[in-house]
Amino acid sequence: MIFTGFTKEFEERCLRKIEMTARSNKKPQKNRNTFVKRIKPFVIGLYAVVIMGIGVGLFSMLDEPVVRSPEIPATENKIDEDVLAVVAELGDEGAVTVPVSGLDQLVPERKTPSWEKNAVTLAEVTGPEVAIVIDDLGLSREATDRLERMPGPYTLAYLPYAEDLPAQTGKVRQAGHELMVHLPMEPKGVAADPGTNALLLDLPEAEFERRIKWNLQQFDGFVGINNHMGSRLTEAAGPMVRVMMHLKADGYLFLDSLTSANSVGLSAAKATGVPTVSRDIFLDNIQRVEDIWEQLAKVERIARKRGYGIAIGHPYSVTLDVLAEWRETLAAKGITLVPISQIIKEKLERDHRLALLDEELAGD
Repeated sequence: MIFTGFTKEFEERCLRKIEMTARSNKKPQKNRNTFVKRIKPFVIGLYAVVIMGIGVGLFSMLDEPVVRSPEIPATENKIDEDVLAVVAELGDEGAVTVPVSGLDQLVPERKTPSWEKNAVTLAEVTGPEVAIVIDDLGLSREATDRLERMPGPYTLAYLPYAEDLPAQTGKVRQAGHELMVHLPMEPKGVAADPGTNALLLDLPEAEFERRIKWNLQQFDGFVGINNHMGSRLTEAAGPMVRVMMHLKADGYLFLDSLTSANSVGLSAAKATGVPTVSRDIFLDNIQRVEDIWEQLAKVERIARKRGYGIAIGHPYSVTLDVLAEWRETLAAKGITLVPISQIIKEKLERDHRLALLDEELAGD
């Protein structure tokens, strides 16, 4: 068994300890929501430290040979200094900006991460960029056939329990689209069924591990994952860190579908060094032509203001009809349709430039 167990009692002890530390600092809190925002990434960092030892077990998952680093001694009941730095560097949105110490030694990143190897490459892009992700693919061959004929590049997220995935994903990738695994996770709704081999909170550790691996082995050529449902699981720090450690080891990215406003997915990804972004809007919660056009206009406005926008849609006929028309309008608007990897790549490059600038300013 690779991963250390995470019990509810352990999480409660962590939260109680953090609350006691916060009270001892005697710093006024703006409100309870601010406190909760600070607690979540702290717990994520603590979880990441506890499971740091899994990296050795994950070495076998890497294709390229690595040099084994000296063991990092376990520190029971001691918080890693970099985890403390995570808390100190939290912004208003609760984003983690400092990775966990020692992670690159235990789970070394591939020289060329899988998300880069499998990415759709574009010529240099100028102007606003929009990524359109189509979820829930694989169950309808008709949708796959239609997307194969549509000019892209779209980012296509396939359910890992669908049938004939190598053939379906191979044809759309050959057509110039980018692939993701639409990984099923536990929702809050009792009636909602995330599907076969979904990640659930009450799974035994070994079964949780088996399901992560199974979901990532159903087809090749994808750049990363986004969550299918998952409004319950994405709020749980421990399970999300486990998922991220696999993505880190294999060199994949994470797109948070944000099925819960309280998702810790971004913080878990940042704490473990996984490239990540989150979606901005859903296109087709209302499956009407005029409403989908309105949502596309929203993502365009986001892209003009921020430089990029990310929208998630589904393989409904009405959605694909509107997208086919919308795609033809982009050149006149000066907007470029890009795969999700393009946004990740540019985001990492911006972060790197800012880090270099900070170093230069600190040295002056």
